[in-house]
Amino acid sequence: MKIVVSVDDPALINGVLEYNPAFIEIRLDRMEGDLLDHVRAIREMTAIPLIATLRSREEGGGFVGDADLWAGIVGPIAGYVDIVDVETRYSKHAPSLRSQGARILASLHTDDMPGQGDLERIERTLRSYGDIPKIVVRPENPDELLDLLRFTANAQKPICTSVMGGRFRFARAILPLFGSEFVFCHAGRPMAEGQYHIREMREIAELLG
Repeated sequence: MKIVVSVDDPALINGVLEYNPAFIEIRLDRMEGDLLDHVRAIREMTAIPLIATLRSREEGGGFVGDADLWAGIVGPIAGYVDIVDVETRYSKHAPSLRSQGARILASLHTDDMPGQGDLERIERTLRSYGDIPKIVVRPENPDELLDLLRFTANAQKPICTSVMGGRFRFARAILPLFGSEFVFCHAGRPMAEGQYHIREMREIAELLG
């Protein structure tokens, strides 16, 4: 289980570093000010691998703009991080980001629960331009959650899967047991409904073995 702590304020980094997560996700879409300066400052503070995320409003974030505007913001940042989250709508810029040494977390966040065939199609699309597919969905019932677990277990690795909302919050903790690469947490300020504090996630992971 690789725990990622999401942050939206450089001032919170010292608190995050106390927990020594596997990765730190910088939520650019929730930050104000000079984003490149923020990322440079965080990079100077830690050697922990960084994930840069500029999440679109369509997929639950705060960024509004086209793919070229997105690339204009993320492009200069890619050289300071280890992974860049790239939604399908921005996938044409993945080769340029990769040329700077960043790996691509190819992501899709949807309020729907795709069927098994659709999940496989989504995975193929994400893997066509990214190094690690990330699929985040919203199951409506236990059967749909079981479908997500089954998909995660059978999918090519690496892959990251997760759920939206608080109804099946516990799935965040058990999906890594079925092969999901990352679990996204917080260190005091949740970035999404249902996120666990990193301290809680480590306790759960220890109990689950």
